[in-house]
Amino acid sequence: MSLNIPEPLLQLEANCGVFAIWLILKQYQPHIDIADLIQLCRHDQQEGTFTIALAVALKKLGFEVSLYTDPDPNIDEKEKQSYLDAQGLQIPIQAALTYSEIQQAFENGHFVIVFYDTLHGVGNQSLIYSIDEQEISFCDHFEEMAKTVFEQQRQADGICRQVIVVEQPLGDYPI
Repeated sequence: MSLNIPEPLLQLEANCGVFAIWLILKQYQPHIDIADLIQLCRHDQQEGTFTIALAVALKKLGFEVSLYTDPDPNIDEKEKQSYLDAQGLQIPIQAALTYSEIQQAFENGHFVIVFYDTLHGVGNQSLIYSIDEQEISFCDHFEEMAKTVFEQQRQADGICRQVIVVEQPLGDYPI
């Protein structure tokens, strides 16, 4: 299956979060307006997208979502509005998941987006492609990452262990 990634998405700086959402939506709708998706995810050219903003976007699109996070000591001013929106949309925000809990959510058929630091020192949100007891791989690059490396990268300086668990809709596309 060819993804036919739209050029505006490919050219978008710091596009990882929007790309993860696009991959989920692509399974339910053949055409997605990238400009609308960028706006819905509150994407910023310098900072990308906050994980909580992705959860809010998915909820607004009709998905059931939960955010799992460590306490964030450095909530950005732009991020605060997304937390208020999440509260209004009744998005559950719970304690960060362990690796095995992430694996279990994935094995239960949920979409799982994780936030971690890449090996190049850049915060990244990725949709999980596969995960087992030893390694994890992501839809934005299929190279496997050892569990120990992933655990190290999701606890890197400035990274908050965050995971979005997205329930797949039971019927038609949720919008």
